[in-house]
Amino acid sequence: MESKNQKAYYVQIGLKKEFFDAFGQDVLNSIGELGMKGIEKVYVYDVYRVYGEVTLALVKKIAKELFLDPVAHEMSVYELKNEKKSGLPSIEVWYKPGVTDPVALTALKGISDLGISGDIRVSCGKKYEFKGDLITKVMLENIAKKILSNTLIQDFIIKGI
Repeated sequence: MESKNQKAYYVQIGLKKEFFDAFGQDVLNSIGELGMKGIEKVYVYDVYRVYGEVTLALVKKIAKELFLDPVAHEMSVYELKNEKKSGLPSIEVWYKPGVTDPVALTALKGISDLGISGDIRVSCGKKYEFKGDLITKVMLENIAKKILSNTLIQDFIIKGI
């Protein structure tokens, strides 16, 4: 049974805009190799869902100390029920329920090493935002299935289109 103190937060970590995003460029190149046109830029983010008996301040502490490189990255954290719209079409890729999430296991170990205890759960994923004029939902579905996810063990969510 969940207590009243159960919350869910979303953490997004991405490169600062002045840094070259090699992973985003690699995804863009793969899209081009599929013959798809109309996407100019791909932004890639590490995303985390942090659940349990946590507060916004605690999740920000965890994110700053475990997930963020303050020199190269910027971060946003918000309660999941207050989801923010980015304005750009995006795909999020998450492990399916029941599939081992190795990054989440490492995050939980790090949280424990920080001396933080309690009912805390973490899931980790990737978010890809697409900038361009001719982006369609069908195009994003093809990109998700052919480039970004392994649909046997991962789910993807298309947003913003």
